[in-house]
Amino acid sequence: MKRLYYIFLLPAFLFLTGVTACGDYDMDEITGLHILTDDEMEEIRRQDSIAEALRQQINADLILEYTVTDYFATTYTTQRLDIDIAAIAECFGLTEEEVLAGINQDTGAPTINGFAIQASTHQDYTLNRSTTNGVWGHWFDNNGDAGTWNDLSALGTLSFYCEWQGFPDDEDENNYFNIGQNPNTFTTPQEWTVYECLSYEDKRVAVAITYILTERGDVTAEIANTQQLTLDMNPASTYDMVNVKFDPDQVTAALGIASMDEIEGYLGVQADGSYAQETNAGTNGFWYDADGGANAYSENSRVYTSYGGDGWPVDEIGIGQYPGNCAVGDSYTVKYGFLANNKIAMMEITVNIVAYQDPETAPEGEPEELTIDVNLQKNYTNDFAPVQVDVRETLRQAFKMTTYQIHSARVSGDLKIYCQTETAEEPEYTADVPGYWLAADGSSAAYADGLCWVSLGTSETELYLYGGNHPENVSPTAGTTLTTTYIITCNGGKVTVNINFQVDPEAAE
Repeated sequence: MKRLYYIFLLPAFLFLTGVTACGDYDMDEITGLHILTDDEMEEIRRQDSIAEALRQQINADLILEYTVTDYFATTYTTQRLDIDIAAIAECFGLTEEEVLAGINQDTGAPTINGFAIQASTHQDYTLNRSTTNGVWGHWFDNNGDAGTWNDLSALGTLSFYCEWQGFPDDEDENNYFNIGQNPNTFTTPQEWTVYECLSYEDKRVAVAITYILTERGDVTAEIANTQQLTLDMNPASTYDMVNVKFDPDQVTAALGIASMDEIEGYLGVQADGSYAQETNAGTNGFWYDADGGANAYSENSRVYTSYGGDGWPVDEIGIGQYPGNCAVGDSYTVKYGFLANNKIAMMEITVNIVAYQDPETAPEGEPEELTIDVNLQKNYTNDFAPVQVDVRETLRQAFKMTTYQIHSARVSGDLKIYCQTETAEEPEYTADVPGYWLAADGSSAAYADGLCWVSLGTSETELYLYGGNHPENVSPTAGTTLTTTYIITCNGGKVTVNINFQVDPEAAE
């Protein structure tokens, strides 16, 4: 107890010694709040100013500044942004080709790291090179700070993204950013500046992107030119387009522009005659309902327009259908406009749905039962890249139908595929209809449990089985092999397909 006593006594002794050694003090001066002097306040302001200046600095050897303007959207739309690769190459001491190869992470390319700088703190965000589907780019929150889609969604702050379009060893050379917003998020004007960055050795480049969101104003332009176009289409089971030609020279002359590249906007005419400005189909296109009015995509949609994009014919507008919604005898007149210089060139397009002229004759005789062996083989891939095998003649002979008739039966559901055992129940497909994800024993499986999938693909001219491997459930180094049996029935005929699916290890680069 004596030792403990001295230990507790010592601090008190030292305190009293300190007080008495310094002379007489008012206890209020010891225990009360200190009031800062003017000099002390000025010093604090000076230090805060230095801290703010440091916070505003961007740690980069080169800053490239861009502005992108977009409009409130209810769907995912994108704005293209090309950046100055030559300036980045000069900063890094590389060629432009080397910079692009490094950004895209090509094999053997210089190591160029992608990251972001947080707008609110100007600190590096290096947790992910990309939080988008690209090799470089990020989702950003309301403050312009980078984060993952899941994290920002959970916080309710997911705002917009910058996504680089190049990919490793990609020959398409899509070397630019797509900038887009989180749909249905904003209804009042917004403006952010974010920083997508690159580093190479000891050099850093910041791409400062000011993204401005605003609302569209009313269209006040007058129609300066109208072209009447007509297109006959067969009922479609896919979203594939058929193109209709127009005269672009009339458009450019009426709008006072040198080429179609100078088009400022695209318009769809709604049922009440007003203009839809937010494109929602194809490229720069619109969905139209049964009345021919531009409208949101829904089960009432019938056809859509599309125009532009890499390699698109300057004198053609693409027309596609909502699969299965258009029938022979239907006719829709839709209006699609080009806008520039406060003038409109309007395309009035009449789409007639006509019967398919089948070039084939069905095989003679009664439907029959046939059996075939099919081998599907591919190397493992980390996507859903398929392989396919033609089964057209076998199905034609068994069902005594033309290719188009079998295709139509597949679309309507009259053609059925059973996995391993034919039953009286309706098939429950788990992959592309009609088809299944397959377990190791060849039985039908859910996507989460499947190793491979096999489905029947059809068109007016093709009938084929196709399939691929699950990117997560199959080992890229070991691959897998499975067997199963499909029973395909239609029109009283039956084809038993013994399938062997071999997935080899991932191919060496």
